[in-house]
Amino acid sequence: MNLIDALKSIGFTQQESIIYITLCKHGELSGYEAAKISGISRSNAYAALSSLVDKGSAHIIEGTSAKYIAISKDELIMNATRDFDENIQVIRDNLEFNLVTNNPYITIVDTKNIINKIKNMITQSKFRLYFCADKKILDIFSYEIIEAYNYDKKIVILSPEVPKFSHNKFYKSFNYESFKLIIDTEEVITGTLNQALYSRNTTLVRLIREAIINEIHLIDIKNNISN
Repeated sequence: MNLIDALKSIGFTQQESIIYITLCKHGELSGYEAAKISGISRSNAYAALSSLVDKGSAHIIEGTSAKYIAISKDELIMNATRDFDENIQVIRDNLEFNLVTNNPYITIVDTKNIINKIKNMITQSKFRLYFCADKKILDIFSYEIIEAYNYDKKIVILSPEVPKFSHNKFYKSFNYESFKLIIDTEEVITGTLNQALYSRNTTLVRLIREAIINEIHLIDIKNNISN
């Protein structure tokens, strides 16, 4: 995510983001100066400046001609954090959600969405997780796995390389084209970071769990023969 996308995620428009960044770089500017430096048309620049003022992200310096100044980075972050926390509290207090009971198979697309789902699953786990994946995928979730381990959750890893983070059991396996993650023998996600299948369906969870256990058994046999 670049800076403009980050600003848009906290409520700025594209043009407001550009004008705010311009103000931050150049200090107090008139509407004409902001438009010229940013490359935005004068009318759009003035509209963006007016909107930034309304949002409290910029202020007007009174004088012979109006000039604008951006609020500081720290103040912007504090305001955005405060607004976010207030919105989250409203959602927490007022949103009603009925749990799905038929445990459908759900397709999740886009790397960011899949990563967020896996992080949430690991964070919300209660007892144990089985994770079959290459090291580069495991490393993405090292923080969440370490936190789970610190809360005495059982961590079983199958991967071609030993991970650097803490775990209870490691089984050296072959390279994976896709990953598999089972949480508390209740939910599963499998696929790639481009598209994955998630479900709490007991049949699917059982089948993938059995596949992992069979793989562990074969690894143990291979290790015993080698020894």
